[in-house]
Amino acid sequence: MFGGNVMLMPGQELRSFDVRRPKARETEMGRVLSAGRNEEELLGQIRAILAAAKPEEIERWRQLEHPVTHKIIMKHKPPFAVRPGDIFEKSGRRFYVQTHPYDPGGIGHWTIFYCDERSDVSHAAHQ
Repeated sequence: MFGGNVMLMPGQELRSFDVRRPKARETEMGRVLSAGRNEEELLGQIRAILAAAKPEEIERWRQLEHPVTHKIIMKHKPPFAVRPGDIFEKSGRRFYVQTHPYDPGGIGHWTIFYCDERSDVSHAAHQ
């Protein structure tokens, strides 16, 4: 998948992530609520690199009221649409997509997802 002169540092190997989308439900009054973890739709799986966001990226997105802690970087585009609010899950860790996918250069060679790892939300709260 990655060819050519891509240099990865230790710990930046390709990892498989399940991509999930919370199903929304509507109350009798028409208010849209986010469903629990049992009501998430599995969109598919991607292989990508997990990297910590740089301090300047963390600050920039915090100022825009979209806190980020990590970047998930994949070659090309995912085979399905990923949007803010979707969740990347790997080994019990959950990364919530905060922004629309970023395509550096606009030519589709790389896609960057800015995410916020939520360790304060227990998995039991989603079940």
